[in-house]
Amino acid sequence: MCVRAFAHVSAARGWHVPLLSSSLWGRQASGSTRVVLKLDSSVAVRRWTGPSFHRHVTIVATATKSQESNPSQTIFFSDAGLNRAAEIRVDKTKLSDAFESPEALVVPLMEVKNLVKEGKPVLVAASDLKLKDADHACAGYPVFLGLSNSTKAPVFAVNLEKQPSSAGGERPAWEDGGEWVDVRRYGPQLQASDAGLLAYARGMVEWQSRNKYCGSCGQPMVAKDGGHSLHCSSDSCKTSAYPRLDPAVIMLVACGNYVLLGRQSRWNPGRYSLLAGFVEIGETFEMAVAREVKEESGIDIDRTSVSYTASQPWPFPSSLMVGFSASAMKNPSEPYSADSENDNAIAVSPDKLSIVDEVRALPQTSADKIELEDARWVHKDLLRWILKGNTLPHGIEFSIPGSYAIANILLSRWAESGSDSLWVGDDVKSVEIDEGVFKYVLMCIRDEVGREKLIVRGNGKLAYHSDILKATEEEVKDVGLQVSQLGGGRIDHNAKERKLHVFSSSQGFGLANHTITCAILRQWYPLHSITLAWGG
Repeated sequence: MCVRAFAHVSAARGWHVPLLSSSLWGRQASGSTRVVLKLDSSVAVRRWTGPSFHRHVTIVATATKSQESNPSQTIFFSDAGLNRAAEIRVDKTKLSDAFESPEALVVPLMEVKNLVKEGKPVLVAASDLKLKDADHACAGYPVFLGLSNSTKAPVFAVNLEKQPSSAGGERPAWEDGGEWVDVRRYGPQLQASDAGLLAYARGMVEWQSRNKYCGSCGQPMVAKDGGHSLHCSSDSCKTSAYPRLDPAVIMLVACGNYVLLGRQSRWNPGRYSLLAGFVEIGETFEMAVAREVKEESGIDIDRTSVSYTASQPWPFPSSLMVGFSASAMKNPSEPYSADSENDNAIAVSPDKLSIVDEVRALPQTSADKIELEDARWVHKDLLRWILKGNTLPHGIEFSIPGSYAIANILLSRWAESGSDSLWVGDDVKSVEIDEGVFKYVLMCIRDEVGREKLIVRGNGKLAYHSDILKATEEEVKDVGLQVSQLGGGRIDHNAKERKLHVFSSSQGFGLANHTITCAILRQWYPLHSITLAWGG
C-alpha cells in the first residue's frame, strides 16, 4: 500500500505505473533521464532509473497576486501548492512520462467528494489505482493538475465514482481509515494549500462530469491537454469545450463607519455576510456591483467609488468570487443640532455629534425577500468585536463567515482600515447595558492627551446613577482613562423582542441627550429597534 499525505510524497521510489491509455496519454518512455529543476536562482539536478515525467522542464514558483498584496492573510482555495506546468499538458510525451513516473500521485474523487485522513488529503500512487482502459467510460479521464512545488512530483485527479467502494464492493487498501468529505464544508479544517489542491481537483473533475457529451450533437467527448479540454468524438462536429468560470461579485458597501450586511433565510440564525451575486452577460464587474446591491438591499451606491480588492476561487462547481469595495449614497440631511431637540439635555460638544450625523446618513435598507431575508447596517466597532471571536451579550446570535471566506477577508481589511492611531480607549466597549428597566449614564472617557470617546453604561443592580459612574471609573482607571458624566436616564431593554427604549432623566446628573445615546446603542445593537422619549 502506498498511501501518503501530500506532505510526505517524496518517500516512495521505484514503482511501475502503467499507462491508462496509449491513445490518451501518448507513448511510453523509459530509461534514465536527467531532470533540471530551476527554482528562482538555484538549480537542482536529479537522476533516477525508470519512466521519466519530464525532460529539462524549467519550474518557476510564483505566488498568487492575492498573496503578494496581502501576505498576512491567505485567500483560501487560491493556492494548490502546485506549479500547473501548462507546457506538460499540451505535450503527449511529457504527459505520458508524468503519469508513468514512480512519483506520480493521484487525488481521488468519489461523487465530487475528496478523501482525507487525520486532517490531511490522501494522495494515492497512480499504480495503486490499477485503472484499465475499460475504466475510462466510468471513471472519467485523469486530469493533470501540475507539479508539486515541494517535491516536483506530478499530481493528477481521477473521478472514481463507479469504483468498487462506491458500489458496495471491496474497499481498496488505500481507502482504509479515510473519509470522503465535501471540501466546500470540510476545507476550512485543512491547511490552505491542501484545501486549494482538493478544490482544484474537485472543480476539474466536476467540469468533466458535467460535459461527458457534446452539447451540439450529443456524441461522447474526448479529453485532451491533460484533461483541460474536451473535444467531440464526431469528426463532423469537432466541438470543443474548456473549463468555464462563472464570475460573481461580492462587495463591501460602507457608509461612514457602517457596513452593509445581509442574510439568507437558509443560513444559521444570526449569520450575516456581504452581498454578492453573479455577473450577467453584457455587464462589467462594476455594473454588477451596483445592480446587485440595489436589487438585494434597495441601496444606491456611488459608482465612482467601486474598486477591486481581492478575488477567491470558489470551484463549487465553477465560480470565481471577485471582491470589491464601494460607498453607499448617503441620506441628505442637515447636521444634527442638539439645541433643536431638547433644551434641557446636558450639552455635548459639537465634535461628538458626528455619531448622530452618521446614523442619520444611513440610507434605509429594503431587503429583496426573494434572495435575502434581511439587510442592515453594522458598525465597525461591533464588527471588530466579532472578528476577534467574541460573542454578543443577552444571547444575541450574530456571526459572519469564517476566515476561509473572502467575505471575512474583505471585512477584516475594512475593519482594520483607519486604525493607525489606535489608543487604549478602543478596547473599552461603547455600550454595556443590562436587561429589563434600569438607570443609565451617558459618559465621556478621555486620556491625558485629550483623546475622547462617548460610552453608555446601564445596570439594573445599581440603585443610583452615581453608582454607575463610580463603577465605570473603576473599569477604566487601570488603563489611565478619566470619566466625566453627560447626564442620565433610563433604558427599557427587552432582549427577547430586540427592543430598546430610552427615556427619563437623572435627578443627580440631569437629562442625557437620548438621541446621542440611541446612536451609540445603534452601534452595538444593529438587530434591535431603538426608540426614545424625552419625558417619563
